[in-house]
Amino acid sequence: MSTADAFNDAPTMNFADIDGRPIAVRPLRDAGLGRNVVELVVHGATVRLSNAVVPQFVDGVTMAAFLGEIENVATGNHTPTGA
Repeated sequence: MSTADAFNDAPTMNFADIDGRPIAVRPLRDAGLGRNVVELVVHGATVRLSNAVVPQFVDGVTMAAFLGEIENVATGNHTPTGA
């Protein structure tokens, strides 16, 4: 088994947004690019992210969530655990 095969056999992580719509994240070998990427599918729309971009993407999502939750707490609209 090659490294690319092992990468393609990695499990897909599935989530749901706050409206219950599906979100899937998985590593993928993009034959056209000849490299591994991260595929993100949100409510049927697919994007492929370069692995080099993923840390910046994660930082952006984390910062948005952090700032949004600070405002939620400040306005008395706490996020329930597990939501």
